[in-house]
Amino acid sequence: VLSLLHYLHKHSSYNRAIDYALRVPHLRSQAKQLAESEGLLNKKFFKGMTKDEQKAQELKILRDIMESKLDIQGGYRKPEWHDILLIQLLVSPFNLMSWVRFHARRVYKYKIKKDAPDEEEKEYTTRIVVGLSQNQWLAVNEEKKMMLLKKELWFEANKVAYLEEREEMERIAKASSNKFKIQKRMQKKERVPENYND
Repeated sequence: VLSLLHYLHKHSSYNRAIDYALRVPHLRSQAKQLAESEGLLNKKFFKGMTKDEQKAQELKILRDIMESKLDIQGGYRKPEWHDILLIQLLVSPFNLMSWVRFHARRVYKYKIKKDAPDEEEKEYTTRIVVGLSQNQWLAVNEEKKMMLLKKELWFEANKVAYLEEREEMERIAKASSNKFKIQKRMQKKERVPENYND
């Protein structure tokens, strides 16, 4: 039952993402142009239909085009069989063993033997330093990946410099945000706890 609810929730999230995309004007117009160029919105298809039926049919066609053309990632992606909770539970021992084997190999190869990192290790270390999950990393475009890999974040000095630079940028962005300024003013008046976000 829980697996079914989990699957239905994921499917509902995917449908909400498609519905949202249909409400975005430029995405909707692109889908409409594509449908017109493929001849899916010809008047002859709508003969004999009421206005409501025509609207429903047009929406169905646009929805099908959106589903085929959009690459939705993350929590809103289309659910697949391996997303079902029961399947994840059944596969979890295998995933745990793979995770242990992967990290044991990393420790042995790069910490004990001190081998030079290969491409997989460079990409993994860069992803971890940047703070992205595997799915988030896959969604990053190749140009940005190459830019991050050029920073050579698998070297400790580069990693520290990158983290300091990112922390400084976050501090500057936070200092210039109105919410942070309001929080500081309220703290001076001692009317608000230290963490305004909670």
